[in-house]
Formats: sequence, structure tokens, C-alpha cells
Amino acid sequence: MHKPIPKFLGAFRRLTYLNLSGAGFMGRVPDQLGNLSTLQHLDLSYNCHWDDEANWFQDLNALPHIQEIELSSCDLGTFPRSLSHVNFTSLTTLDLGYNDINSTIPDWLGNIKNLKSLDLSSNSLCGSVPASIGNLSLLQHLVLYSNDLNGTISKGIGQLKSLAYLDLSSYSLSLSEDDLANLSSLKYLDISYNFIELNKSGNLSPRITNTMPSLQWFDLSMNNMSGEIPFSYCQLRYLEGLQLYENNLSGVVPNCWKDSSNLLLLDLSSNKLVGGVPDSLCNLQTLESLHLSHNNLSGPIPLCLKSCTELATLDLGHNNFIGNIPTALKSAPTYQCCYFNNNSLYVEDMWLFIKGSEIKYTTIRQLSMDTLIDLSNNYLSGNIPEELGNLHGLRSLNLSKNYLIGQIPWSIGGMKQLEVLDLSRNNLSGAIPSDLAALNFLDHLNLSYNNLSGRIPNGNQLQTFIDPSIYAGNPNLCGPPLIKNCTVNIAKANKEEQSEDSSKSRMETLWLYTSITLGFIIGFWATCGSLLLQQTWRTSYFRAIDNMFDKLYVMMVVTVAKYKRKL
Repeated sequence: MHKPIPKFLGAFRRLTYLNLSGAGFMGRVPDQLGNLSTLQHLDLSYNCHWDDEANWFQDLNALPHIQEIELSSCDLGTFPRSLSHVNFTSLTTLDLGYNDINSTIPDWLGNIKNLKSLDLSSNSLCGSVPASIGNLSLLQHLVLYSNDLNGTISKGIGQLKSLAYLDLSSYSLSLSEDDLANLSSLKYLDISYNFIELNKSGNLSPRITNTMPSLQWFDLSMNNMSGEIPFSYCQLRYLEGLQLYENNLSGVVPNCWKDSSNLLLLDLSSNKLVGGVPDSLCNLQTLESLHLSHNNLSGPIPLCLKSCTELATLDLGHNNFIGNIPTALKSAPTYQCCYFNNNSLYVEDMWLFIKGSEIKYTTIRQLSMDTLIDLSNNYLSGNIPEELGNLHGLRSLNLSKNYLIGQIPWSIGGMKQLEVLDLSRNNLSGAIPSDLAALNFLDHLNLSYNNLSGRIPNGNQLQTFIDPSIYAGNPNLCGPPLIKNCTVNIAKANKEEQSEDSSKSRMETLWLYTSITLGFIIGFWATCGSLLLQQTWRTSYFRAIDNMFDKLYVMMVVTVAKYKRKL
């Protein structure tokens, strides 16, 4: 139930910090809050729209020491008029994002001389950025993403020499390298989703990076950029994240990353890159997320990736890689996706192929929930390494559409956090490991189009998979959810096994009698044959028999005589 902001809050005259975000208030701010003359921070974000959006606070001049005003997600609809006639001398932060403001950016924003952070993101702002923004000489943080701004970027932004964070993503923007040439203090630059051309050639140019030596995060994804990746991008010594996905980049992945000692994320997916994974990427001890999917890369997956001990996300799907899956992948112990430094300010957008569809991740919080390996849609062969079972924190494993053989490793049953397992369209054989039933978090399974056989395991989580398409294309599988009855097949298998055992028993008996017969024949002819053919042997043989009988006769006579004497 929505309620007004309590008036009694105005009684706390020494209050400096007031946060009412997400409390479900609605209506204008009561006049009593004007008594908070020492207030420095006011946060009313995530509340309902005001009765009079344009005049939500009667007199902001009553707050001479206010430094931060946060009004995001309040459904304002327009810029509050009370902001336009206030002489702010202390205001450093103004957040009006996510308010569906449908207007142009007002010139009066350029009068807030001490402003350091301005967020107007996710509104319906139209027109161009006014030149008066250039008056904000102290501005360090400017966020304008997801609006309807168009035309050329104002020269005012190009004058903001203190600017460290600039997000101009997701609208139709005409931007050139000259517009950014003076922003030498930039650490974060996001101009993605604009379909822009930085220069007449449309190619990536080293100039934009040469003018920003302190750049830590650069996102130029979803544009019309073409050509090869300049070596200068590897030479940004502070670079932590580089995103160039979904462009028309060609050539090879440059082998120049050995000095990028701070790089955490590299996303070059969905381009036209060729060649292999360069060895210099293996020198990046800090690399946590590598995305090279949807290119034309080839060759084996390099074993040297085991040197990337912090690697958390490996996305090499939809390429032309060949060879075996390296067992060295076990050297990356966690595969936890995208944990950045604690002091990082940056948020990335990322597309990952999970659960049979492309999923977009936009926040670090979302990314930290998914741990994955995606090697799908390549030409990988050989067995699935048992060592993958050592990745106990893995939540998504996609090896589909390859040429893998052998059985599904039982060690996969040890991946207790696994939520997604896609091994479809390979040449795997044998039984489905019963340990898969112990994967309590598994909610997406695809084993279709292999050569698997036997009864489908049941129990626990596997009972929830009632879609028979999960196991389609495996003619020797039986049991629910397939129509094929395992009882008939088991009886048939038992009958065949008994028949096989009986046949085996008959064969063993035959071999026994054959061996006895052969032994008798060989023994008989070895003895009798030699006597018939050799006269001397025959004479000696019968003499020996006569001597033996004589000795026996003598022994018998002596024994009988002794017995009679005793009687």
C-alpha cells in the first residue's frame, strides 16, 4: 500500500543523510523536509510517481548543503522544475535515470557548476546533447545510455577534460574520433549499440586509444566497425575490459597481449576473425573471461590456457576448432564467471549461449551466478576428459555439436552445482551415468543425437525431465520419458545373454573333450609308436616290465612267509 512521506522527518534538523529508496512512498515531498538545512544526501529512488512531477519539492533552496540527489525510477516523466531555479553550490551528484522523461536535455543542467556525476540513463530523451554540458568542468561521471538522442555529439562533451566515465550506448549517435580527442582522463568508455563510424574508413583506428592512455574499460560492441584489431589496443597498460563483439572485424586475433597485465575480460565474439588463439593470451594471469565465439577461428584449443589460472569463463563455441578437449582445463579451479576487483566500477553486457538460447547479461551480479564452459559447434574429437569432473563449481557445460566419442564420464556426477548440461549431437556411446540423478540443480539437459544405450536413469532431479526430445536420436535408450519399454528390452537382452552363455558352455565342453581326445591320442602314439618302431626300446621296455613283476612277486612271497611265522 502506497503512503505519503512522513512529515515528522522534518523534525530531525541535524540530519545529513536520508535514504527512503524503495519504501513505496508516493506524493510530493512534504514542506517539512525543507527544515533539514544540514541535509547532504537525499535518496528517494524506486518510489511511486509524485502528484506533481514537475514540482515535487517546493523549495530546494532550503537545502543549501545538499550534495547528492537520487531520484531514479520514480516515473517523473519530466525534469522537475524545482531543480531549474536553484543555485546549487554544493550539489555533486544528480541521478534522474529510469524516469521515462520525454523531453530534450535542458540547458540549465550546465549551471550546476560543481556537478561531478550526472545520470540521465534509460529515459526517452530526444534531440542532441546541449553544448552547455561543457560548462561542467568538474564532471567525472556522465551516463546517457538508452535514450532517443541522435545527431552529432556536442562539442561540450569534448571539453570535459575531467571526465573519467562516459556511457553513450544504445542510441543513434554520430560520433567521430575528433569528438573524443580531448578526453584524456577517460577510464571507462562505452559507445556500444550505436552503429557508429569513428572515421570515414569505418575501420578500427589506433587514434582513439592513443589519446586515452588511462583507459580501463572500452566497449565498442554492436557497431559497424571493420578491419583488423590494432596492436595499440593491447598496449593500454591499465586496460581491464575490452569488448568488440558483433562488429565486422577481420584478420587474426593479434598476438600482442603479453603486456596487458590487468586485463580481466576480452570479448571479440561474433566477428569474422580467423586463425588460432594467440599464445600471448596465455600469459594473462589476471584474465577471468575470454569470449571468442561465433568467429572462424581454427586449430586446436591451446594447452597453454592452463596458465590462465584466474580464467572463469571460457566461450569458444561456434568456431572451427579441432582436436581433443584439453585436460589442462582442470587447472582453472573455479570457472566462476566474471568476478572483478572490489574497486571496479564497471558493468559489462555479454551474450552467452545457455539453455539452448542466447542470454544477455548486463550486471556483475547476474554474471557471478553463472559459471560455464562453452565449446559447442566446433570440430572437437576424442573423449570427454574425466578431469572436467574436478570443476565442482561449474554450472553450465556445453559441448554440443562436435565429434566427441566414448562414454559420458561418471565424474560429471560430481559437478554438484551443474544447472546446464548439453552434450547433444556427438558420437557418445554407452550408458547414461546414474550419478546424473544426484545433480539437484540440473534444470536443462540435452543428450540427443548420440549413440547412448540402456535404461535412462531415474530418481531425484532426472524425474523432472519429461520431454522425450532430450534423449531423441538414441535408438538404444529405453525407459521414461521414451515410449520404448525397458522390460521387453531387458527380457530380450537376458534371453540373448542366456543363449550366449549356453553357447559358450557348449563350446567349453567341446573344447574339454577335444583336448582329452587329443591328449590320449598323442600320449598313446608317443608311447606305443616308439615301441613299435624301435626294437631296442621295445626289448628294454618289456625287460623292465618283467623285472618289475619279479620284484613284486618276491616281495609278496617274503611278506606271506613273515606273516605265517608270526602265526
